[in-house]
Amino acid sequence: MDLPSPTRRGVLRGTAALALAGAVSTVAAACGDADEGPDELEAPLAAARADAALATVAGRAFPDLAARVAPVAQTRGAHADALAAEIRRARPDRADAVAAPAPDPAPPASSAAATTALRTSLGSARDTGSELAVRTARYRSGLVASVAAACGGLVEVLA
Repeated sequence: MDLPSPTRRGVLRGTAALALAGAVSTVAAACGDADEGPDELEAPLAAARADAALATVAGRAFPDLAARVAPVAQTRGAHADALAAEIRRARPDRADAVAAPAPDPAPPASSAAATTALRTSLGSARDTGSELAVRTARYRSGLVASVAAACGGLVEVLA
């Protein structure tokens, strides 16, 4: 029994249908889980707020450290603002979660303890930001990578 050979028009219709089905399933998969749970930038946001608060408290508690930690407080505050703005833009449902500021931490025991705590936290922010920049959406990776790079620079400022 001879099977009819496919026509060119039939092959083109089949290819178009497969491409459309693939595009629809990709869009459906991308939209499925996006609004469930916390945004991936909420942890870096919390870290930025905590670093800014710690640097501010350390600068007040230890005047000899104020000039070194002021750029940390200012930069990490700007990071928090940028990350919060991105979360609010991408996930309006999480706006309430990102609205609360970090509580003021207790002052560290010494200026050396404050410096060590900030360097450790900034190093962690640099490392986790570098990892997140590779796996996050392209339009967010620039923001995350620049925050990570700035944290690396701030670690050196405190050295």
